[in-house]
Amino acid sequence: MTLNQNKRKFKIIRLYIISLFCIVCYFLLENSDIISKLVEESNKGRYSGLPTFIFTGLMKYGLLLIGIGTIIILSFLLIREKPKKQLKK
Repeated sequence: MTLNQNKRKFKIIRLYIISLFCIVCYFLLENSDIISKLVEESNKGRYSGLPTFIFTGLMKYGLLLIGIGTIIILSFLLIREKPKKQLKK
């Protein structure tokens, strides 16, 4: 039984680390000039950088949404589970 609990704890910790990594990647993309350089370079193309701008925006805000959403959902599930365990005792 403790082996299953340890596996569960490691899964939870791993999901929190992944969500923090997504948030850090968002802030790195937000504070760097990589996106502006990509848009300027693709500005010479047919659609003048719009697809690049849309793709990078979706990727950036997707990372933020995944990171924050995972933390909120995991925290909610862990808080909701605690009273159930106390009722069983």
